[in-house]
Amino acid sequence: MAETLASLAELVGGEARGDPARILRRVRALDAATAEDLSFLTNRRYLDQARSSKAGALLVGEGVEGLPQDLLVAAEPYLALARILNRFTPDPEQPQGVHSSAVVSESAAISTSASIGPYCVIGERVSVGEGTRIGAHCVLGDDVVVGSGCTLHPRVTLYARSEVGARCILHSGVVVGADGYGFATSGGAHHKLPHIGRAVLEDDVEVGANSTIDRALLGETRVGAGTKIDDLVMVAHNVQVGRGCLLVAQAGIAGSARLGDFVTVAGQSGIIGHVEVGDGVVVATKSAVLQGVDKGRQVAGIPAVDLPQWRRQQALIRRLGDLRARLLRLERERERPDYEDEE
Repeated sequence: MAETLASLAELVGGEARGDPARILRRVRALDAATAEDLSFLTNRRYLDQARSSKAGALLVGEGVEGLPQDLLVAAEPYLALARILNRFTPDPEQPQGVHSSAVVSESAAISTSASIGPYCVIGERVSVGEGTRIGAHCVLGDDVVVGSGCTLHPRVTLYARSEVGARCILHSGVVVGADGYGFATSGGAHHKLPHIGRAVLEDDVEVGANSTIDRALLGETRVGAGTKIDDLVMVAHNVQVGRGCLLVAQAGIAGSARLGDFVTVAGQSGIIGHVEVGDGVVVATKSAVLQGVDKGRQVAGIPAVDLPQWRRQQALIRRLGDLRARLLRLERERERPDYEDEE
């Protein structure tokens, strides 16, 4: 596939500087690019590497100067990169219809434009929307609803009554609607609480490989529109995740926690159950949120505190060795026989 620098600039609403007719066939990293490749500079720490790159053209942000290559200048270069990558690597087409090896209940309503891959199992009264692609070995339980334009990669499991909105992407190994983790302990025995609720993903949600979203005990576990969930993330029963949130790898959200809109939970962080996290909160990597967080705050640490406070704590921790040595020295000086108490 080939594009001119000018056509790519038009695609992203940017400006072509240099030769607008330059032919570009691929997008490659700075150190691997050749004269027919577009590369990109979205972080100024790689400026020297960009200067020495053999790329025919570079995608850059506004204000970047002094590079020898032709340039594609965009106000939002990372967003432009996403659009260009989609142009060069379109999704492969899949045949419409149901594969001969799939098991589909007669009561299921499958759009004629949908694709059901090999060895899928589709339960009773399932609904699959227009243009949705369901990969091999997926299982959709009874009364599942999947909206239009979705992609379920191989081995996705949607338990009964789960609902997936339009244009969602679920990667391999995702499980939506499994039992929540709830037990009543009595006499040393743990008695299972049957979870009779459901799990709902709103439109434009993406869920990474091997992540799990449990169904509610009675009502709904809900993930808001536009939220993006990384690999190996756990969303527990009755959790409410707002719109446009980012849940990064190995994050865990405990039961009945409520996240507002545009919350970011960084990798390996956890949020305790039954707390509320306000809109726009950012939880730093490896943090533990043990109480509610007001909107707009940035928190870090175990337990999570405001980011400036956490930084002060870390600075103090780095000094503890020196402070201990000074304390021991003062104690030794006080214990000397010739020590005179000024009091």
